[in-house]
Amino acid sequence: MFTIRRMAGRPRVRREPLDESAVVAAALKIARKRVSDLTMRAVSGELQVSVGALYKHVAGRDELLGLVVEEILGQAPPMAPDASDGWLALRAQVLGIQALMDRYPGLDDAVMAHSPKSPKANEVRREGMAALQQEGLAVDEAHKVYRAVTWLWLGSRVALDGRPRRQADIDTFAESLDILISGLKRHLQPKRNVAKRVVKTGG
Repeated sequence: MFTIRRMAGRPRVRREPLDESAVVAAALKIARKRVSDLTMRAVSGELQVSVGALYKHVAGRDELLGLVVEEILGQAPPMAPDASDGWLALRAQVLGIQALMDRYPGLDDAVMAHSPKSPKANEVRREGMAALQQEGLAVDEAHKVYRAVTWLWLGSRVALDGRPRRQADIDTFAESLDILISGLKRHLQPKRNVAKRVVKTGG
């Protein structure tokens, strides 16, 4: 009796249809811990297709990396539209983003690089800005506050230098965020009070 064996090195054939979502999911799996592992060849191997087949769905590695970032940011917890305290809603949003990034420690740099032009990142920013304006902040004030907390969490990710966060890192960041938000509220509150007095006196 003869046994037919697959020849060594012969590529396996993918049975499922290939689409953009499958390509992104494979790329995310590869890049989860180290973005340098993400190559078109690595993705083709993960999907059991030729490299050429990938180019029917993405233009190249840069576009693929951008799609991976969009997929990650799309998992950010939504901000409650009826949040009674915009400051607390912003705090929850930032902590949620940090927890999300903890799931993809190899992609910190990619997320930071692609966020300025990311539709998903812009959506998250709009939610945060709206929460602050709900607390009576003017647009420019809300922008400054949001930029401050953004720089805090971005800086904390850079300081990790690619390593996973430890519990001490998580606790320290939460404490730092609370101090920053408390200071910003104190800084802006006198302006709020002055504005209210002006409205009351009609001047």
